[in-house]
Amino acid sequence: MSDKRPTPLNTLSARCLLLLIACWAAYPLHGEEETPFTRLFDTGTSSADSLGNDALATRAGWHLVPEDKVDHPFSGDAVLLNDKLAVVLRRRGRDAEVYAKSSSGMKHRATVGKLAMSSLKIEPLAFKISENTSGAVMIEAAPMNDGTAALRYRLTTGEAILEIRPVEATGSVQVLTKARHVVVPDYFGDDMIFGREAFRGLHIPAENFSLNLLDGGDAIVMSVWQSREQDVWLDTASASNEPNLSATHIQCLQGKNIWLAFLESPGIWHAAGGPTLENWKPPFPAKWRCSFARENGVADSWDFEKGPRAEQTAGKHQGPLIVYPIDRSSATPLTATSPTDVMRNTLGVGPCQYILACEGLAAQGDPTPNSVMNWVEKQFEQKKEKKSADDIRERLEVMSEHVSHARTNLQRYAAFAGEMRKFLAGKPGADAFGPIVEDMERFVKSGTASEASPERARQLAAEVSALVGKANALAACQSLGERLRTLGAVQDGALAKCRMAVRRLKQQARTVAANQPPDAGLAQQVQQMAEQQLRNK
Repeated sequence: MSDKRPTPLNTLSARCLLLLIACWAAYPLHGEEETPFTRLFDTGTSSADSLGNDALATRAGWHLVPEDKVDHPFSGDAVLLNDKLAVVLRRRGRDAEVYAKSSSGMKHRATVGKLAMSSLKIEPLAFKISENTSGAVMIEAAPMNDGTAALRYRLTTGEAILEIRPVEATGSVQVLTKARHVVVPDYFGDDMIFGREAFRGLHIPAENFSLNLLDGGDAIVMSVWQSREQDVWLDTASASNEPNLSATHIQCLQGKNIWLAFLESPGIWHAAGGPTLENWKPPFPAKWRCSFARENGVADSWDFEKGPRAEQTAGKHQGPLIVYPIDRSSATPLTATSPTDVMRNTLGVGPCQYILACEGLAAQGDPTPNSVMNWVEKQFEQKKEKKSADDIRERLEVMSEHVSHARTNLQRYAAFAGEMRKFLAGKPGADAFGPIVEDMERFVKSGTASEASPERARQLAAEVSALVGKANALAACQSLGERLRTLGAVQDGALAKCRMAVRRLKQQARTVAANQPPDAGLAQQVQQMAEQQLRNK
């Protein structure tokens, strides 16, 4: 299972430090608007309308709330600010308006608020400062007479990430954006892609994050939520006066945070109508991901630098072909942020640790074939294999056990697919779920092929062990390592696709229950079975 990272940005503090250095190096500080540090402002008067770019730039009549002062009585609206984002909380509004710094200035990218289970009547907001330092600012905003709708908004130094902390576990957080597509990334499998026309009442099969690709191709809003138990669904925003607005609803759970990351760059995502990109070139160095949409939101996904496989350019595709940066490369600028960076800085894990945790395969260290063979090959390269012989054998044994556990998980998916097929047989409405079950069975078959078996892994591991003490064994070790990595990649892809298939069943069941009342009973049972499977580890 691969989790390579070419730059050492593994902690939030390290990334902040590098961003600060980059900012100071790139921009001489001629005014406070260029500092990455967080600040809190009182606008002095409350605005009935959204603030424009001019107001954000001039800040006429605004007052800086002194650092460490948390008892400030606001006479106007509240604005949280750093060099990447401006978060505006208007007394006469209900939601937070988020502006992000783009290549052409500050742009309104999202409106965020709480949909409480109680009254939706708009009432003046009351503010309470929870934190006010140069490193972070947090303010609680709540309607005067509706504490269940209270949200805490937190902004940190140098980060284009807004943290949202629901005060009570009721209702959902609503994120309004001009999203043209919503992507559910799957690092080791295939993405899901949903166009704006499909948003109404659509539950998405995302466990912790999704990407809103905004109109214009120069911005992505990444939503991250802390618990896989939080429901997420899309809708249109028909009540809004702005055209083309869509809503992402994220369920509130007690003590579980939500983050919104604003990724800005000209051409940060691109859509093509067919399976090829013609003359398109990445606007900046990164690991770019291609996803060609098929029916029902399922996509065929691959790395741009590797080019599409034959089966990804033929078949029942409805388009579009979406391209976006999923991770950093060694040449990615320090000032650029990828979805993987956001995942690390919010959830605290990388892609490999994430899927291991989802599948209950997490262990001390990284027992995957890729990680173990990276270490083993280094021992051979540095001619330390004799001294490390016992450690090499131990790690290879742990790796072999990991492959066996992964095979067990795949067999659980096979059993679940068989159970689901038997349950659906002959029932009205089963056609909505049958193709997903067929996909799962196909994924299991690919992941349990003989070339990806535990027996094959143990055989290759034994051949690696036998190289210890032999002269000029590095090349042979690397050859065996590539075969083991391929074996691991086959399992990774199959596990990811099987898990996504179960998530699709859950999403499909919710959508059917909401939109097809005669089939709601069957859909609810499918949903319960899918949820139980996702909990099984």
